[in-house]
Amino acid sequence: MRKILNSLYFGAALLGAFFIVAIGLLIVVQVVGRQLGVQVKGADDLTAWSVVAAGFLPLAYTFRNGRHIRVTLLIDKAGRFKTVMEFAVLAIGLFFTGYLTYSSIDMVWDSIRFDDLTQGLINIPLWIPQASIPIGAMVLAIAILDDLLCLFFGRTPSYVQAAEHNDPADQHLD
Repeated sequence: MRKILNSLYFGAALLGAFFIVAIGLLIVVQVVGRQLGVQVKGADDLTAWSVVAAGFLPLAYTFRNGRHIRVTLLIDKAGRFKTVMEFAVLAIGLFFTGYLTYSSIDMVWDSIRFDDLTQGLINIPLWIPQASIPIGAMVLAIAILDDLLCLFFGRTPSYVQAAEHNDPADQHLD
């Protein structure tokens, strides 16, 4: 199960990286097109949709690898209640991420149901560029649930392990 989940997180991150590369390529195509006097229609729309996908899809991977910003001031001072507070924070995070997932699935479903089209120069079904939001949110919710269950069963959450492993104070400059 661990291998499947890690593959899911990594796959979503790779898909997010693909969209970052797509943004770069679209910018290059636009710059070259301007130099040649050619307008690349829809490049702004494609770039905007790629930014959303690049932002949402890698969320779970960055969470699991301790790359999200965490304010641990209260948790570090909790003493013997540290695990309880960590559990509460994960549960709250799961609730809000679950709500984001639910709401974004509802948004995509409405776009499918009403046959909404994008408003830019490229007219495609709106649910296609919107789909990255619920996918990224759902994978993040799975990652949070994964760490919540790890904590529940007495294991250290992945982001704590990653933060301890990547602690800059442990790195020595030679």
